[in-house]
Amino acid sequence: MTIENYHSNTSTGIQDQVIGHISWTLNVPASQIYPYTHFRDDLQMDALDILLLIAELENRLNLYLTPEEVEIIETVQDASHLFAKHVA
Repeated sequence: MTIENYHSNTSTGIQDQVIGHISWTLNVPASQIYPYTHFRDDLQMDALDILLLIAELENRLNLYLTPEEVEIIETVQDASHLFAKHVA
């Protein structure tokens, strides 16, 4: 495993990837997306938008969440934590 792969698979690396993907998808500067950013309240996403985003992240990270995990995602940190949990 290279150092880049290790970094990208740590919780910080996962969170950076999640933020980067959200930034790209929603055309919002990454500097305005924080771990506590709420998908519905702060990013104005509805349930379908969130499901599509999670599906895109699953494909991009090659990690898959259970339906129960997806249901509890409300913030960037929630998503990052759950994806990082699947790396371990």
